[in-house]
Amino acid sequence: MAEIKKRILECPNCKAEIEVQIRPRLEMPYDQEEKKKIMDGMFFRNKCPGCGRLIPAIYNFEYNDMENKYLIWLLPQIHEEEKKRIIDFNQLLATDNRLRLAQGGYRYRLVMTDMELREKVLIFDEGFDDRFIEAMKVIYVPVIMEKVGNDCQVVGIFFDKSAEGEYQWLVVFDKMKPTIFTVNMDMYEDMKEKLWETAEKNYQDDCMLMIEAHWAAKVMKECSEAENQ
Repeated sequence: MAEIKKRILECPNCKAEIEVQIRPRLEMPYDQEEKKKIMDGMFFRNKCPGCGRLIPAIYNFEYNDMENKYLIWLLPQIHEEEKKRIIDFNQLLATDNRLRLAQGGYRYRLVMTDMELREKVLIFDEGFDDRFIEAMKVIYVPVIMEKVGNDCQVVGIFFDKSAEGEYQWLVVFDKMKPTIFTVNMDMYEDMKEKLWETAEKNYQDDCMLMIEAHWAAKVMKECSEAENQ
């Protein structure tokens, strides 16, 4: 288990001091209680003892699932130090045969928010490929914008699962409350079949990658251009 550090934050509402625990990594299947906090959206939030307000504290964090073989780095900001860390890690994966053997079949992902982290965990635990979930977002966002109109913009769209077990989109807007939209999972299979070859060409399975909608849009454009040639 990683060493737990402590940090003092000031509540922006009542100015009370909050002692925050900094847990730099989780390892599955051992840290199940902490994983539940991630999935509940509470792992990086701390309750102010003075006014009860929930204060976010997002920091560099590793989530390593050794059973399902995926490693996610949460890096809220990617400055030179973080860039060097990514480069060093990728070089280690490329050159250390023992590490590659030990982690054969792993997926490595970079995310920048706690909601993206939660989403990746859900996607991988449900047995899906995030590359094609991201491709679905490219299709869905214009459809969602048609429904809500042009008075607001989508600032985040996240693959989610209801308490009843149904897959759904959690969409965050700039001027509206977050809204739930249904997901047609038949589209997932369509994206997977159509984009697989092009996605593989744009994918490295032995390095830390940021797989998000922009990456998927690039793959979709390349696939469309290849079909039209």
